[in-house]
Order: sequence, then C-alpha cells, then structure tokens
Amino acid sequence: MRVNQKRGNFVLQSLPANELSQLKADLKVVDLPRGAVLFEPDCRGDFTYFPLDCVVSFLGDTGEGGTVEVWSVGNEGVAGTSGILGATKPFRGVVQIPGAAMAAKSLNLRRHLQRCGAFHDALLRYYDYLLVQISYLGVCNTNHSIEQRLSRWLLMIGDRTGSNQLEFTQDAIAAILGTRRATISVAAAALQSRGLISYSPGSIKIESRRGLENAACRCHKLINSRGK
Repeated sequence: MRVNQKRGNFVLQSLPANELSQLKADLKVVDLPRGAVLFEPDCRGDFTYFPLDCVVSFLGDTGEGGTVEVWSVGNEGVAGTSGILGATKPFRGVVQIPGAAMAAKSLNLRRHLQRCGAFHDALLRYYDYLLVQISYLGVCNTNHSIEQRLSRWLLMIGDRTGSNQLEFTQDAIAAILGTRRATISVAAAALQSRGLISYSPGSIKIESRRGLENAACRCHKLINSRGK
C-alpha cells in the first residue's frame, strides 16, 4: 500500500497522461464529511470515489446488531469498484476519515474500463490488492487478539492519513473492529500503559510506531507488502 502523499490517488497517478486526461473529463472533486454513507448494502453505487485524503470503510453486518470492517479504502485505491462492474455488495460504505475524493459516475468509468487500457490494468491490480486485504482482515478478525487488531488498524489508518493523531471515539472503533466499547477501552489502556499510544475522548495519538508494529499481528505487514 503506497501512502502518505496528500491529495493524491495512486490508481489515478499510475495512469499515463493521455488516459488520465480522458478520465478527468468525468471526474470532479468532492468533499466527504465523516459519517457520510456512500454505499448501501445490495445497492448498485451510482458513483465511484478515488480518495485523495479521506478514508472509506466498508462494514458488514455481524447479524447480532453489530458491524465489523470488511475492508477500507484510502488514497491507495478506489471505493465502489462493484459499481464500475455493474454489481452490488452486501456492505455499507461509510466515510471514516473526512476529506476530499475524485468522484465519477460508475457507468462512465465502466466505458473507460471496457477499452482495456491502462485504467483497466490499474483497476485489476488494485482489485488483486483488495482481495488480499479482505482475506487477511478475515484471518485477523477471527484469530488475533483485540490488542493486535487495534494496533494493526491504527497503523493502517496512520498509513493512509500520514498522521499520528487520529480523531476517533472508542464507540466508532468498536463498530469497525466488531467488538464492544469496553473491550476497546481495555485494549487501548494496555497499549497506552506500554507507551505505544496516548488517548483522550475522541482522539488517539500514536506515540511509538515501531512499538505498535511489534504489538500488531503480521497482517499489517503482509497487506502492505502486496500494495507496493
């Protein structure tokens, strides 16, 4: 996952100038507020988003009144690939980190995809990375401790924002990691006691990235290695 470049989307930046110019005719910059629902379950998305400095999280229903993050998208990728392919997914897409994105009608992007040019190849490369991310998050959510999962998630958000200061409530993190607020509180306290993070209501600061990498499961490293 290539990250830490403000207001740049790596799928778009990977395109040759002539093809990017063709796409730009259909793209516009939009500001996405925190909590905005971009995709509803089993609904075909009319628009596709290329995040610049925002992060979109796709949440699955656990069937017990809760949710868990199935995958997320920052400036390394595309939110709404299913819409381009004319398909649907049973997940809700919610803006977790507010910011800007390039947006286009999915139908228009499908026409670009069907030309089988650089955009076609770039989307397939990203889709391959996305499958790896989803697979490892499934492994992570099933097999790893909440401290490992919280560490992995903080690192991934930090990667995408390029910041060690993250504005999240424990309730929001609990909804993403598919657990209770009290469980997040205990895990965050444990990481803070080790000097890896500090937190106050609505805010978490990564104090030691290297320490957090050691505390996280290897899923973060494996996901990153496939995105480069």
